[in-house]
Amino acid sequence: MRQRNTESAVPVDNLRPMLTQAAVTRYLTPLREGGSLPGLVEAADGELYVLKFSGAGQGRKTLVAETVCGLLAARLGLRVPALRALDLDPVVGLGEPDEQVQALLKGSGGLNLGMGYLAGALGFDPLAYEVEPREAGRVLWFDALVGNVDRSWRNPNLLVHAGALWLIDHGATMIWQHNWPTAAASALRRYDARDHVLAPFASDLAAAEAELAPLVTEDLLTGVLAEVPDVWIEGEHGFASADEVRRAYVDALLRRADGLAARVDLPEEPSPAPQVAASGWRLPDDGVPAPAPPASGTATPQVFEYAALRLVPRVDRGEYVNAGVVVYQRATGFVAARTRLDAVRLRALDPGADTEGAAALLRAVEAVCGGGSGAGAAAGDDAGRRFRWLVAPRSALLQPGPVHTGLTRAPGEELDRLLELLVP
Repeated sequence: MRQRNTESAVPVDNLRPMLTQAAVTRYLTPLREGGSLPGLVEAADGELYVLKFSGAGQGRKTLVAETVCGLLAARLGLRVPALRALDLDPVVGLGEPDEQVQALLKGSGGLNLGMGYLAGALGFDPLAYEVEPREAGRVLWFDALVGNVDRSWRNPNLLVHAGALWLIDHGATMIWQHNWPTAAASALRRYDARDHVLAPFASDLAAAEAELAPLVTEDLLTGVLAEVPDVWIEGEHGFASADEVRRAYVDALLRRADGLAARVDLPEEPSPAPQVAASGWRLPDDGVPAPAPPASGTATPQVFEYAALRLVPRVDRGEYVNAGVVVYQRATGFVAARTRLDAVRLRALDPGADTEGAAALLRAVEAVCGGGSGAGAAAGDDAGRRFRWLVAPRSALLQPGPVHTGLTRAPGEELDRLLELLVP
């Protein structure tokens, strides 16, 4: 029987969310998914956080975007990790061996932003997890409001935790903050949702706007911006004070919210996903075709690449269970995956591990390798590009191991052999 998440999103209340402050007491590891290289840390409250560094990328503007979008999303009833301002003493990461990460730590002393670590969360994949239309429409409208350009199928920045959809990583939003003289015009720009990962699920954007737009008031936005620490917005060129900067964000968001749905570009020929009553994991018979059978062998040995697929329930503990192998051979255009989930071994590491979700994501990997309609949005990519996407660094439950190489005449047989060798 299908298990669906039916719990409501984070409730909207009349209390202003508080961006409380704590000190970082332990640095655990960098998270290498994406370009900003956040770190996993423990704070004085004993909780784990994904730390966004003030010295990375766009610096403090990224922290402002993450804060504003995170608090605003929560007030609109969308699920986001808890936010906390974290004070970092760079000496806490003294044992980090990576020079790039060391430089990032040294350049980020002081106040940074932490997002609650969702232990055991799984990365969202539309081939594995179905989203009900109302939820999809609400997320899409919110992304249009903040101008989020980073919610594509290749990099959805969505997690599934406790069976529900969570929004993360909003550093690439509100592009107008990088050029305030043109902010008024930028706030009225159209939003391109043609590559948005939830566009196939969002059947009624107008309904989402009718529900959310009335909530985006001057009072709400003023309260959200009041939570942004002065140190992240002081000294902004063209503004006399931090409060003037806050007012500029409020004005831009109010201007953008007005009639927003009419300025959203959706796919001209959408491939609608099946309409479901509640969001949840796809079952094996939910319409994803079986992967293509492995190709026949070659006359001479050819180079191949492979990576194990790991289930890592707690990044902070470094424990994992191998659950599959993906093999790619450029000379023959071969790419395939074989997976095998040992739920008992996974639950030995984490009794609360989402085994249903892990199984759905492993099936999705096989489907992407198989190509055709079962590969979803990846169907148009060649074998090499699909392989590179599958083995890109990730920090959620399902992660690829290091890529290794070898020689083989029969990549399909090698795949079977590696599965038996690496996945007990």
